[in-house]
Amino acid sequence: MPAETWTAERVLAASDEWVWIPDDAPSTRTDEFLVVQPPPYRRLATMAWVFGSSRPAERLADDVEAAARDLGSEKLGWRLSDGTVPHDLEAVVTARGGRVTDRMDVLAVPLADRLPDFGTPPGIEVRRVRDAETVADLLAVSADGFGEGDVDPERHPAALAEARRGLDDDSVGYLVAYVDGRPAGAGGWTLVGDVCRLWGGTTHTAFRRRGAYRAVLAERLRLSKARGATLGLTHGVIDTSSPILRGLGFTRYGEQRIVEQPLA
Repeated sequence: MPAETWTAERVLAASDEWVWIPDDAPSTRTDEFLVVQPPPYRRLATMAWVFGSSRPAERLADDVEAAARDLGSEKLGWRLSDGTVPHDLEAVVTARGGRVTDRMDVLAVPLADRLPDFGTPPGIEVRRVRDAETVADLLAVSADGFGEGDVDPERHPAALAEARRGLDDDSVGYLVAYVDGRPAGAGGWTLVGDVCRLWGGTTHTAFRRRGAYRAVLAERLRLSKARGATLGLTHGVIDTSSPILRGLGFTRYGEQRIVEQPLA
């Protein structure tokens, strides 16, 4: 897809198509929605994505709630945007006790031409996660950056297996940035067609403002562009990562919201 065809409508469509199903995560999927129970270490509510429905929002919400309850959930996090259909679904969820807990900008940067210059400071080393050492560094940075607490060693084998899946074709992967030889930044990506989905970008609190975030971002885009990506796409939290990304040349196209609803 040539860069000029990445209209705002297409970028938002690519954003709405993005769902997350961790390995071995219990889930329910229909033509209208997906409900996923995230792993316990992520400390997230059961998540719901809606693909579109011609049914009344109340009936759709009933079915999504039932699917979440069947997974043993007491709280449901709806991933919604202005393009969600039915358009009154968010109002229905709010009337049932839902409240917005996170707001994220839909951000994208074209990759067909030269990559942006993120001004990465010299002396930062970026490594591909491919072995037990780099997996441990990745999980340590992510746990600190996202406030997840201590890392369960049992997570290491699954994380390593996932990282190794994309080593041959760069379709998915993780990177760790090192400052003064110490793990400082981390991030992952998934290549879907010619869209590079950027996720999991974070910095260890001891190394903020040292360039680790930019270094990981630049390398993810470089690798995906080499494999044919023409768009870098991400969801930046409005109060944290979004200002950084917009300052680095990403354009805002819209917003996604997580609306958490109790299921008691």
